[in-house]
Amino acid sequence: MRIAIIGAGNAGSACAFMAAEAGHKVRLLKTSNHITHDEHFEKMVENKGIYCIDNTTTGHFTDSGYNVEKTFQPLDMVTREPKEAIEGADVVMIFIQTTYHPVLAERVAKHFQDNQLVILIPGYAGSIHYRKFCENDPIFAEGESTPNDARVVEPGTVKVLFKNARNSLSFFPAARTSQGMDIAVNLFPAYNIDRKKVRKHIFESALHNPNIIVHTVGLYVMYPMLEYCIKHHPDEVPYMYRDALSTDMAWLMIEKLDAEKMAVLSALGCEPIPYLEACLFRNEEDLTQDPKEVFESYKISSPPGPYSFDNRYVTEDVPMGLVLLSSLGEKLGIKMPECNRLIEMCGGLLARDFFKEGRTLASLGLGDLTKEELLSFVEGESITLNQNLV
Repeated sequence: MRIAIIGAGNAGSACAFMAAEAGHKVRLLKTSNHITHDEHFEKMVENKGIYCIDNTTTGHFTDSGYNVEKTFQPLDMVTREPKEAIEGADVVMIFIQTTYHPVLAERVAKHFQDNQLVILIPGYAGSIHYRKFCENDPIFAEGESTPNDARVVEPGTVKVLFKNARNSLSFFPAARTSQGMDIAVNLFPAYNIDRKKVRKHIFESALHNPNIIVHTVGLYVMYPMLEYCIKHHPDEVPYMYRDALSTDMAWLMIEKLDAEKMAVLSALGCEPIPYLEACLFRNEEDLTQDPKEVFESYKISSPPGPYSFDNRYVTEDVPMGLVLLSSLGEKLGIKMPECNRLIEMCGGLLARDFFKEGRTLASLGLGDLTKEELLSFVEGESITLNQNLV
């Protein structure tokens, strides 16, 4: 297939390599300038492809400091021009921070084509922004996590630390799920799952994004560790997975936040799958294993950091993830004390109002809908909205 990947950072680079390795014709599009990964992008332009250190060839979870021999995959196109990358592609995969979805949608959605599969990873219901600017009728999909965990380690080279065994998608509108899955199963083995495990709609995918739980709680609990190292051990940095997520405080917060998330899922007519069980489904072929033990084993492959609290783990996953969760809870009449408290505390530490900045039903143009109308909208029925946002 012809695949256009938007986003030349960690996830986009890794998926570009994986797709090319699988025999797909890959076009890599970078839409930002002088923000991040510019030197990496220019190196890929020069090389006409990408190098990869794929540590998953030696085991499921690998030490982040370990390197196997890097290999190279040529790419059909490495460009900054949306039109040439998108038009004629069978699939478009978008790997950018969800905070930039509204701006990117205005630039690229006009190039989407009829029946083209457009996958947002992560999504956080961002498909709604893109559909506003479509001139044709693509199929939108949203992933709850990337098919791999990867880091750009030097210009032109990405390191893959692990790959998902499975990865659920949702589709917007949900009425096109079967049509979308017929395309998606040919992308990566992780998408070739039991059709019964495909998410019902984009809100279910949004709430099963693991970052909404583990990034937000993990970095919040890590904050005093970061402060201590900065003041007393500036040459050291804690590991979020190894250190912060080994504390009782973190897991108490995770359990409370997860309970609120599952209450919202139930009210939306979705299966209330706990965070750890969802992780087990994504990461392991053998589903008889203990979910917490599998999570603990992941720490082996986790890289150090983040190095600052002012990081996308907070600045993206709080306003785009937790605020959306809070907004859904409010619409459904569910109390969200743990979610709201975490939003307030993270915003306070950065002197930002994440409730005001964040993605809500109102900011998506869905604020005036009833629960029934909301579900009808994401499932594909025609709904008249009061705001001209969708």
